[in-house]
Order: sequence, then structure tokens, then C-alpha cells
Amino acid sequence: MSYHTKLKTLVPMFNSTELFCVIDDFFLKFEATYWNFLKQSRRFSRVRTAHLSISEITFIAIWYKCSHFTNFKAFFTWLKQDKNHLFKSLPCYQRMIHLINRHQLALHALHVALMKGQGTQYLWIDSTTLPVCKNQRIQRHKSLVQIASRGRSSMGWFYGCKLHIVMNQFGEIACSALSNGHLADIKMVERLVKEMEAKLYGDRGYISQELKSRLKEQGIDLITYHRKNMQAIQLSESDKYHLKQRNKIETLFSLLKGQYNLVTSKARSVHGFLGGIYASLCAYQLIHKNKPTIQIMKSSA
Repeated sequence: MSYHTKLKTLVPMFNSTELFCVIDDFFLKFEATYWNFLKQSRRFSRVRTAHLSISEITFIAIWYKCSHFTNFKAFFTWLKQDKNHLFKSLPCYQRMIHLINRHQLALHALHVALMKGQGTQYLWIDSTTLPVCKNQRIQRHKSLVQIASRGRSSMGWFYGCKLHIVMNQFGEIACSALSNGHLADIKMVERLVKEMEAKLYGDRGYISQELKSRLKEQGIDLITYHRKNMQAIQLSESDKYHLKQRNKIETLFSLLKGQYNLVTSKARSVHGFLGGIYASLCAYQLIHKNKPTIQIMKSSA
């Protein structure tokens, strides 16, 4: 049975043991490649032996995102008190934070592996804001100044990053990317749909005849509503219907933020921030059973 087939057979109810098995199956194949990459890129000048495996570190990070805890320290205290028997040896809280931050690339690799094969003939694209602090604290914020910037959304100004997602009709994440807060959504489209062929539905923020033409050459049909000052676009009934289903990708963002703790102002480093984002995405991909699905309407000949 392939790795992706195992992901599909994950039980609907959250089962920590089965979740760990799925994660561990991935890292049994990937861990050697992961360590070789770290050595070649010289990301670690010194590797200190950890009692926890890469599978266990990523499992703990994802389990936290699936739990009812909104504070990792409280979650880890509970883990040490009630679930200590599941692990060979749990480190102290500070060491655990260090390990998760250090191996955020492992969480990213798992997230990317889960997205493979999720591209379909119908895709929806959108972005959401990831504020790293309140607007009143922008001048004092220092920890994520390397990646955060001021941006504006329909909800107003914010300081942080953006998460761009392409979703298929099954509510699965087909592709994702992070950007600075000020970057326009339209500039991320080609990167997100690279090597895909599909109908892509987006809001008015993705209107660009030049972009539409470039995407058409690679097999992507970008479909959006027109602005009031533009000539009306004749859309088929199926395209009109699929555009109206864009609220499902908003549901996906709401789940990530409300159920999987996507947005937090507690990150104290870039690695910690990225690790938290990837852990939330993996938690949704692996655990969530009632994903926002879209019924496809076939266009009439």
C-alpha cells in the first residue's frame, strides 16, 4: 500500500496512535534524505543527539495543533503527566521548543508530501492573512521582522504574512505558499499552479488579462468575476456555479484558524513561526474528516 493510500485510510475519529504511524511511515522513507540535505546545506554546524526521533518531534507538533490546547506549554505539561509512557524520553519544555523549531523543514516536507496528487480539473484559489502582532505593537515587534510586513486585506490593515492556498473540490490542499503581507495575491498565482492543468476559480483580486493569457498557455483556465467598470464576461452556467462555491475555501481558512490554531502571536523566531504554520496545515490534511467539498457541475456541450 502506497503512502498516499494510507493517508486516505486514516480513521475518521482522531487516533493519536494511527496518526503517529502515518507520520512514521513517511519518515522511514524520507529521514535519510532529510539528514543528507541538512548536512549538504550546512544548516546545522553541530548535531546534538536527541532522544526523540524526527517522527516523534513532528507528531508532537501536529498533535498539539489537533488538541484543545491553545498554549503549547500547557499541552506539553499534560503530555508529560498523562502521555509520558508513549515516548522513550521526553525532554524539558525549552528543549522541545528548540527541537520543533529546528526541524520545521521536516514539517514542511510532510506538508508537501500530503499535497502531492491533489491537483484536479477544478481548483479554487485564495489567500488569508497571518498577523504576527496587533497593529498597536508593530513598532515594538522585532522577532519576525525578516518576513513580516504591512499589508491590507478586506478586513483592514495588518502586520504579518499571507498564506496562499489552492484547494480542490474535495477540500484538500493542492498547493500552498507563504508570502510577505504586502505582496499582491495575483503575483503568487503562477508559482502555485505550476505544472497543473485545470480550471482555476478566484475572486476579483486575481483579475488580469495578461496573467490569464500566460496561464492559458500552460493549461490553466483562470475564471473570475468582472469588475463593474469592465465589459461583462459571458460565463457558462457551470462556471457561474463554481465561482459561487468560493465560500468553501473561506471555510477551509476558518477551520485552519479556529480548529487548528493557524494564527498565533506567540512565535519568537522565524523557524518557530513557520513550524507552527506547517503543523497546522498537516493537522488539517491528516485529521480533518469533514472537509468542505464542492459538487462539480459538468458544462453542457
